Amino acid sequence: MNVSSIHAVETTPHVASYAAAKAAVVSLTRSAALEGKPRGIRVNCVLPGAVDTPMLWSNPNVVSGVEQVDRAYVGRPEDVAALIAYLASDDAAFVQGAQVRADGGRLDRL
Repeated sequence: MNVSSIHAVETTPHVASYAAAKAAVVSLTRSAALEGKPRGIRVNCVLPGAVDTPMLWSNPNVVSGVEQVDRAYVGRPEDVAALIAYLASDDAAFVQGAQVRADGGRLDRL
């Protein structure tokens, strides 16, 4: 299981290196899924949006106001953890190479 960010697929100004790194994780997921499937290894990627953690609120772009975060679109760590638990479970046995957004719809507003 890989964890990337919604910035991998849609981003904002002033985070180019972060967005590029997160896009690389998505690409790695696709490659690893292709290589792992014959060995019975599932690989998927979760793309969280804003999550209520100290990292979010101490982000220089958020602190300075360059990046606006609407609290209505801020998830809880438990929200992302539940998705990861599902994707790691046998219930998701047919999910392979997926990138799954967990952003409360925020991506549609970036």
